[in-house]
Amino acid sequence: MNHKATWDKLSFSFFKKAIKFFLLHISMQFFIPPSIRTMFLQLHGVKFKKRKTVFIGTNVLFDNLRNTQTYIGENVTITTGVKIINHFPVLSTKGVLEYKMGNIAIGDNVFIGMNSLIIKPVTIGNSAVIGAGTVVTKDIPDNAIVVGNPARIIGSNK
Repeated sequence: MNHKATWDKLSFSFFKKAIKFFLLHISMQFFIPPSIRTMFLQLHGVKFKKRKTVFIGTNVLFDNLRNTQTYIGENVTITTGVKIINHFPVLSTKGVLEYKMGNIAIGDNVFIGMNSLIIKPVTIGNSAVIGAGTVVTKDIPDNAIVVGNPARIIGSNK
């Protein structure tokens, strides 16, 4: 099997991927200021409407796989420990044979509570509030307050 990036022949694409990986993981650390954190994530491929209005806490994982994107609106708060994963396994009787991938879009004025998990291609509407520890696997409408595993709407944020 012929790979583009091997130890015998290092390529530009290998270094590009290594730098993106480094930026992604350094952005998770507590000693990185939030404004620098969003800049690192933007270099990694996360798309921001207005990067300077977004707060991202420590230990937040963005798992952008190839050909997927994460879009974040303005005035968004993503607290510590949140995991945003752009793929999920497709289960069959033989186990996991493939992964479904897609984009994640987070609207404006959204709050995502500590240690929440956003998985699968989903859209989170404007002014939504996601409680701590919530597992989001389906689209969240505008102004919804959601909690639980799986996420369920418990109120409206009017």
